[in-house]
Amino acid sequence: MEIIAHLEERFDKMLQKIKQLEEENAFLLEELEQEKQRKDEVRDRIEVLLNKVEGTIE
Repeated sequence: MEIIAHLEERFDKMLQKIKQLEEENAFLLEELEQEKQRKDEVRDRIEVLLNKVEGTIE
């Protein structure tokens, strides 16, 4: 019976670890999405500036 209790304890710990990793993954996915948005914003601003420069050159 002690072996089963030990296995149950290990199983519970693994389930907790899985939940923790899922939460970390969700957090990292959100951070990644925010970084992608920032990158797109910067790219758009650079394109606007390049268009202004091209307009003044022509």
